[in-house]
Amino acid sequence: MNLDFHKLLANRRTLGGLSVALVLVLFVAVNVLSQRALVGARLDLTQDRLFTLTQGTRTILNSMDEPITLRFYFSAQLGKELPGLAKYAARVRGLLEEFAAISGEGIRLEVIDPIPFSDAEDQAVSFALQGIPLDRTGEMVYFGLAGTNSTDDEETILFFSPDREQFLEYDLAKLIFNLINPKRKTVGLMTTLPLKGYPGSIMARISSLGKPWRIIKHLEQSFALTTVKTDAEEIPADVDVLLVVHPAKLPAKTLYAIDQFILGGGRAVIMVDPLAEVAERIPGFTGKKVPISSDLKPLFDAWGIELAPGKAVGDRLAARRVNAGTRQKVQPVDYPPWLALQKANFAADDLTTSELDAMNMAAAGALKLKPGAKVKFTPLIRSSDKSMLMDVEKLKGKPDFFALLRDFKPANIPFAIAARISGPVKSAYPDGPPKPEEKKDAKDDKDKKDEKDEKTTEKTESEKAETAKEKAEAESRAAAKRAKQMKSHLKASKDDINVIVITDVDMLQDRFWVQLQNLFGEIIPIPISNNVDFVVNALDNLSGSNALIGLRARGVSSRPFTVVEDLTRAAELRLRAKERELQTRRQDTEKKLEQLQRPGQAQGTTAVLTQAQVTEINKFKGELLRIRKQLRQVQLELRRDIETLQGQLWFINIALIPMLVAVIAIVLSLLR
Repeated sequence: MNLDFHKLLANRRTLGGLSVALVLVLFVAVNVLSQRALVGARLDLTQDRLFTLTQGTRTILNSMDEPITLRFYFSAQLGKELPGLAKYAARVRGLLEEFAAISGEGIRLEVIDPIPFSDAEDQAVSFALQGIPLDRTGEMVYFGLAGTNSTDDEETILFFSPDREQFLEYDLAKLIFNLINPKRKTVGLMTTLPLKGYPGSIMARISSLGKPWRIIKHLEQSFALTTVKTDAEEIPADVDVLLVVHPAKLPAKTLYAIDQFILGGGRAVIMVDPLAEVAERIPGFTGKKVPISSDLKPLFDAWGIELAPGKAVGDRLAARRVNAGTRQKVQPVDYPPWLALQKANFAADDLTTSELDAMNMAAAGALKLKPGAKVKFTPLIRSSDKSMLMDVEKLKGKPDFFALLRDFKPANIPFAIAARISGPVKSAYPDGPPKPEEKKDAKDDKDKKDEKDEKTTEKTESEKAETAKEKAEAESRAAAKRAKQMKSHLKASKDDINVIVITDVDMLQDRFWVQLQNLFGEIIPIPISNNVDFVVNALDNLSGSNALIGLRARGVSSRPFTVVEDLTRAAELRLRAKERELQTRRQDTEKKLEQLQRPGQAQGTTAVLTQAQVTEINKFKGELLRIRKQLRQVQLELRRDIETLQGQLWFINIALIPMLVAVIAIVLSLLR
């Protein structure tokens, strides 16, 4: 019995040792297999699925009809010196390998270490990739991507900035999309604003408003961008989508051209504004001032829609915080006309807005459908129901922020800020093209001509005949031109129109959607909102290309704490009420003091405080101390609410999850 026990014990020890050995072998084998078989695999637990390939990316990769070569350049020396970039490079490489795997044979991936003074470095330089010097030797390191297709078209990412990591999928998918679609859709840009800056102007070098807006670069990356003049008589035939930005006081012939373009099946994104704040800031070095408001009333009337005249949408829930004081004395306050819109404000069932997270607007207008209109009016962006229409006259210059908040009365209905207009419409010019507009200074020109005729000698008969002939020829050309226009004139749309109307143009200005960061001397733009994404999505959608729409809006760097903001806003209302009370009391007391001191000042004597004045001052000081104490109490309550919320979040993230895992483990153990 003793011998059997020892044998059994020895067998158990042997089995235990073998089990441990097998576990170690299995552990090593699983790690080796996972490194080979699970390359690029990851579990995405982010709320917006920022690290999961979208269906748009898969659609692009599955639609490839020609091979593409991607050359990923990463200097090993850069990874040794900056381990953070080495980690990011591993993620870029993993995503590229995943792209190549999904595309089948569509993508050929090359991973290259461009060693200094090698052929690989020469190749990187030929693609104009951005080199970074690590030390004083002048040797360059690289971290970029170059892609080519079968027709030698090139697309590059000059340098992978870690600040754009959340936009990595979009940047790569856009590069591939451009290579498989080298012929881009043509967008015609018509605008009265200096979106392209003022090239060659002195002001362009000393004023940021004279430089091209960054939206131009985004449009040029996605489309073939062409300029359409604001006095054009015809929209070029090669324009696929017309982008009209701030059409302020366009001549009738241009309005007619837009009307006929849309009736003939042309698509358009139209951006109007009841108060273009950027127009107020544009310096007058162009020879004329840009009007601060814009509308397409003749066309809107024909379509059955209306832009509320002279009104801007104010939203108490979406109000952005601005400084109502000075740089030295900051007074943060909510400003209802400046909107910080969130996902709840966007239409969830439209491709142009379904993936948007945040947008910033300034003094946007309100669109509505007129009674009896036959078009389909689909709001794409709406304010909350805590909104009202505000008089734009009160918003010009530097408005009274506190008065606007005090007088704010919500209409308890949302307002449409952007909308899609579709359906059959009639022409805004049923009788044909408008007659040529007479010059405002025609009478002055006639007077000058009469004066000139009096001073000149009489013309000969031949000169008079020549003048009459030229006039007749001009009238004949005008008549022929009008006859041609009448022949091609459209009184109604051939098919349903498809137009997107946006009621704000300030949203395109850089300060509302992008922040600039300096990386190794290179300025990297980091989007803080989806402003430009929405415009490009709209153009893509109207031009028939939807593949990239779901990608652009992913990973906006601004992730507001909405609960904390709500707490702050509620406390802000109480705080401002107390501040206004304090200011009113201070002003009343100062007036009383001025009245008490006035007799002594009138006699030219030195003012001596009376007992009444001293009593009044002491009374004010007491009130001031009490109100300051109340203000501190409000601030303390706000801090307490935020700290309570912060503690709850910490408990959920740090303690609750491990506790749940432990409880589940105990329950499973008991069940076993």
